[in-house]
Amino acid sequence: MPAAGSPPNSSFPNMDPQSKSIKAPDNCGVTVEIYPPSTPDSTECLPSNVKSVTNSPGRYSIKSSKSVESLPAIGAFPLGSLRITESRDSDSDSDTPLTTPDAMEPPSESRHAFPTGGDVLILDDLPADFTVGCDTMSFSTKKSFPGFRDIPPGAHLIWVAPSEMTSTRSAYWIVTPEREEGEQAEVYVKQWDKFNEVLSDPASNAEERFQKERLEQIYDSLSPYQLRAATSGTLLPPPRQEAEQLPPFLSNETIWTQLTSAIHADLLNRITGQTQRSWQVTTTDRVAGDENMAEEARLYATGKSQLRFTFPMDAPLISPTAEGPQRTRQALDPTSFVLSTLENATDGRRPEDLAGELSFAFLTGMHLGNFSCLDQWWFYVNKVVFRCFDLATERPQLALQLIQTFHAQLVYNDRYLEGDILEMMPDHAKKLQKTLITYKARLNEKLLALGEYITPRQHAVGEAFASLESWLWRLGWDLRGEYVRSGNLMLEDGEIVDMEVTDFEEEDERGEYAPMVVELDNSGHEAGSVSWDR
Repeated sequence: MPAAGSPPNSSFPNMDPQSKSIKAPDNCGVTVEIYPPSTPDSTECLPSNVKSVTNSPGRYSIKSSKSVESLPAIGAFPLGSLRITESRDSDSDSDTPLTTPDAMEPPSESRHAFPTGGDVLILDDLPADFTVGCDTMSFSTKKSFPGFRDIPPGAHLIWVAPSEMTSTRSAYWIVTPEREEGEQAEVYVKQWDKFNEVLSDPASNAEERFQKERLEQIYDSLSPYQLRAATSGTLLPPPRQEAEQLPPFLSNETIWTQLTSAIHADLLNRITGQTQRSWQVTTTDRVAGDENMAEEARLYATGKSQLRFTFPMDAPLISPTAEGPQRTRQALDPTSFVLSTLENATDGRRPEDLAGELSFAFLTGMHLGNFSCLDQWWFYVNKVVFRCFDLATERPQLALQLIQTFHAQLVYNDRYLEGDILEMMPDHAKKLQKTLITYKARLNEKLLALGEYITPRQHAVGEAFASLESWLWRLGWDLRGEYVRSGNLMLEDGEIVDMEVTDFEEEDERGEYAPMVVELDNSGHEAGSVSWDR
């Protein structure tokens, strides 16, 4: 575009009146061809300083109203786009070319690596008055929040919501690897989709490339990961730590690492079904096998692919090939089935991925309000983690990791989150208390049976559960083995009645779980039963 006040002869820069085809410089992405008019009389249409060239039959004049031929274009930006790449002095005596690729920066490989201090996540077009969260911190913005920089190694969850009380949130998981000093960091660009009200990838590759190219200009405006400096919002500090002594992995500096140490790129690929560098999750995502999703969540059901965990909620924890006593043992203790599934997988699963899935379900469920993920978390703690009694002796390192991860989740919930997962779902919490009482009794039996042959790792499992039990005591949870099964109870009016608690009938083989003596017929079936096979 010519500069304001330029003379008319700048309309066709570098034009040679004797040439038939005029080309811009090699690095300019557009080639322009000027053809003479079909008749000598039409030269009057040209400016006075532009002369007609030799007639060329079949060509149209500049003033022709017919269609023109296609204009080939190559380059970094689409034809017709406008990018201001440099400022110009008002007294400049040279005109701006038709396009400005001459001012484009040199290829990245010829420049120094940038950035190098940690990964960067740009939040493009994020409106003002939003709630933004990054791992353990969340804050409200008064103006458009640009994003984060200096993101350290590890797994991170960045989420946004139109307000603190909004019913839906959207987020991305990213995994920052360990890098050598001076190695170039990764730059993620996410854009707020105003139509769907969700955080998503940029609408085009050109927009993503443009945001990355202007990173050096906006880098200082991005908030450091720790958010120690003033930002566009107000940081909500975590509550004061408990007065009692806690293990080192529960400190403010290490608790997020403990929660996410088992979350890696391959695990996120399997859960989300998306093989990419960042993984989108929302409040409305649904876990495969969740048949009891809340009615409110069903209203927001989408056609997205479901989140898939190694052990679905609707699948039994028994091997299909198990028979007889082996099937009974797996029904009471699924350790052998769980280890077989994790260690013999052909898709790269590892035993520690169970801890990663446990944390993914907890963090995604609590931060985004995804009740389907929370149901998966409850299934894991009540049916898998604290039902695998033999795990403490057969795979003590995995048992230790699971207990410490669960402990960190409860402390994180109490320290950083406003909602309490134990109060949100009281029925599940009551069942968890019974599950932990049973697990404690079985764990003590197995560790005491080892005697002097107990290994340091097996002993560490017992200590980790004792630390968890001590923390639960502040909630009024008594996990001691002396649990009253039956006795006398005085009612409010003074009447004394005999009662029996049925909470542990399955564990004690009482009530409907008590063994029965049945009569068998000659074929080995229960006498009096109906069978279609006979």
